[in-house]
Amino acid sequence: MTTHANPTGAEIRLAEQYVRVLDFISRCAQAIEGGDWFYLADKAGQLEDAAERLHDIARETWREIDIGGPRPRTDVVRAEVAYHGRHYRAGRLLHPTEPTPQGGERP
Repeated sequence: MTTHANPTGAEIRLAEQYVRVLDFISRCAQAIEGGDWFYLADKAGQLEDAAERLHDIARETWREIDIGGPRPRTDVVRAEVAYHGRHYRAGRLLHPTEPTPQGGERP
């Protein structure tokens, strides 16, 4: 499900892969909180792979922009990330779907 009418392929790829990175960052945080060092090592490796793929997608996107292709719309990518990232601790922290409450604390 998307949150914006007609996101482009580039916008979807960027948002999906970035959310995947947020997922593994969240899992690494969970491993540290629980002291599960095997799980941390496993998820850190998956984070590395996800970050490498995000790098590839970002580079491909930049190449398209550099030759005159359309820029991904920041508001669309941001909305997609906030919507799909809401399932992950890092997503909720970095890309909240609701404004920060007075006092700056979230539940």
